[in-house]
Amino acid sequence: MKRIFFTMLVLFAGNLGQVQAQAMFAGWDQFCGIRVVVQPNPQTATATMDQFGPVIIVDPGAMGNWTVSRVFTLAHECAHHKLGHVIAAGRWSMPHAIVKRELQADCWAARALVNTAYYRDLQRMIYQFAQQGPYRRGGYPSGVERAQTVARCAGLNFRRPMATPIPRQVPRVPMSNRCM
Repeated sequence: MKRIFFTMLVLFAGNLGQVQAQAMFAGWDQFCGIRVVVQPNPQTATATMDQFGPVIIVDPGAMGNWTVSRVFTLAHECAHHKLGHVIAAGRWSMPHAIVKRELQADCWAARALVNTAYYRDLQRMIYQFAQQGPYRRGGYPSGVERAQTVARCAGLNFRRPMATPIPRQVPRVPMSNRCM
């Protein structure tokens, strides 16, 4: 009996963090007042329309993941609604302009986070995006493009460091310092 009780307690405690995270973000987005629904979503988060109007659908795993900024994710999805990227029936406007609208939503979200003093979340997203590298995937902007956009729109400095600095000119070594 003790073993069953202990097992149930461990399962409950293990899910408590995820349940608390879902409860914290389900309801209404603080940046734009749009409904937030936590349910399985292969895209992590989506700005869409349903029979009740604008909605942000967020995967429970994203809300339980403390390594990403959930606040930035919600602000980013809110931006898609505010910037007119979502039209009736949940379809995206401008399907050929994914990179442009993703960077616009990142910029809007960065400004929203600055206005509400979520500086840690901004730093976390810049770092996370930068770690994704310079290559575009699936028509989306590269991580470096996104990190630069978030930093610029938040008024922060960000430069992608080069792996090996390349000197402009090879320095001359005086004759007395050369090895013989």
